[in-house]
Amino acid sequence: MNPPRALWLPFEVDDFAATRAFYVDGLGLSVVDQWVAGAERGVVLRAADAAYVELVSPGIRRSAPLAFELPDRASVDAVHARLVGVEVLRPPGVYPRGHYGFEVRDPAGTPVMLWHEHD
Repeated sequence: MNPPRALWLPFEVDDFAATRAFYVDGLGLSVVDQWVAGAERGVVLRAADAAYVELVSPGIRRSAPLAFELPDRASVDAVHARLVGVEVLRPPGVYPRGHYGFEVRDPAGTPVMLWHEHD
């Protein structure tokens, strides 16, 4: 398996507009992607070369506080198959923004997302 391609920090936020303005206008992060899917609004912001902050509103479910982008769907499925005995929070599938992945809880209790950007 290839190592992760990027680090993502996804957060659910109550005040989407104010939080987006803080990171974009205040901190100067650039917008990589944004979407509206039903009631969900979201934006992906570049924090560094391969580091991103993702903001989603409303808080429909708990976001993974740590996320690793993998090179392809096959890598996502291979990692999922290797993670035997861990708590699966969300099985492999397509998210509203269009990426493919899954979420598990690590041994310390931290939710972790492993995913591949849509092609």
